[in-house]
Amino acid sequence: MRLPVKFEKITISAMLAEHPRIGEILTKHHIDCATCGSSSCLFKNVIATHTYDRNKAIMIEKEINEYLSSLPTKNP
Repeated sequence: MRLPVKFEKITISAMLAEHPRIGEILTKHHIDCATCGSSSCLFKNVIATHTYDRNKAIMIEKEINEYLSSLPTKNP
């Protein structure tokens, strides 16, 4: 999954804690990371691990990246 660099090494549990909307997106596509409880999976690997349909994976990735790009940028 192609993500902005700042999200490449974050776990799915950390991502869901900060961005519950991503859990909603994944659940909508029958990827149950929001209820799994594992904290070791990297967010960038979730779609590839749980989706074998390339077209579906592309659609989910697009939806997540649209959400991420809509977030306001934080100033350091």
